[in-house]
Amino acid sequence: MVVKIKILALTLVMFSGCTPEYVPSLDLDSEQPEIISPTGDPNGNVGELEATFLSSKNKFTFSESSMSSDTFSVSYVSTAQNFDVFKWVFEGGYVSNTGSSTTSSGTTIVEGNINDPNTSSQIGVLVEYRDGFGRYDVTHAVANSASFDVNTKSDYVAYEYLDNLKVRNTSNPNGWINNSALWYSPSDTSTTTFSVCENSIVGFFDNDDFTLVEPIEISKEFSNFGLSKKNLIFEYKIDFIVLPTISNNLKRISLGYTPNLSSTSSVTIESGELWSNSSNESTEFRQVIIPLPLISNFNLSFTKYPSVINADGRQAYPFNVCLRNIKIVPSE
Repeated sequence: MVVKIKILALTLVMFSGCTPEYVPSLDLDSEQPEIISPTGDPNGNVGELEATFLSSKNKFTFSESSMSSDTFSVSYVSTAQNFDVFKWVFEGGYVSNTGSSTTSSGTTIVEGNINDPNTSSQIGVLVEYRDGFGRYDVTHAVANSASFDVNTKSDYVAYEYLDNLKVRNTSNPNGWINNSALWYSPSDTSTTTFSVCENSIVGFFDNDDFTLVEPIEISKEFSNFGLSKKNLIFEYKIDFIVLPTISNNLKRISLGYTPNLSSTSSVTIESGELWSNSSNESTEFRQVIIPLPLISNFNLSFTKYPSVINADGRQAYPFNVCLRNIKIVPSE
């Protein structure tokens, strides 16, 4: 979401001989806190303003399920015109040049004047983010003699978990545990036959003799995700090999969650179900967003269930399950 505020102050000119006096008129009823205001300098720039800026890469992801607070940097440069003074507000950001910046409660404010050689270079600034997992707002504000503009971009910088969809093996020791060996990663040659599930981890509908009657599961442990609010987001698709002719409301896929307590705890907590689907439709990919408990360490599991078993002991309506774009992101 982009919040824009643009106010052009009225100029009241009073004549006393030949000397003009500038009196700015501001909207005192504005609900937006005053970040910047017109300078009132009769020798300053005039005209409308737009606090535009450019940045380097501002979206970052990690795929390790044990989260580390990696440091990353984003560079910013103002592309505004006709301004005299400027201000940056970086939530969660830090700058190395402290001459014109202040940091409080994890937010850094940088301000300067284009006519001041000590601060004018800060129209371009390199910001370091050290707090890891999260989303951070950026505000840029500019002002001249008679007007100002404030540009706030919410959640502009993001550091989030994006799963690599790998099943565990010798080359991927941190992948999803796949005891049934019937889930396949996108890179596996076996998934070349699943063209409808491109770029997905796929739960296959059967084993070699087509008599699979047990659920198949993948699971992964997540750690160090903090106690802040977070959502699990993923897309799924049920790809029927044989479409059901009747509605039986059998569970197709479910998502399980288990909190991991400290190793000293004597309490054992069983896995709970956060979500399931019993659709009989052959669907396109659908997105699911689920709030996760405020726990730092936990296990997630996806379970694919068999269909109705026919008289021959085989699944009557076999189907594949496809999962992709599995993410854990901060929430409000």
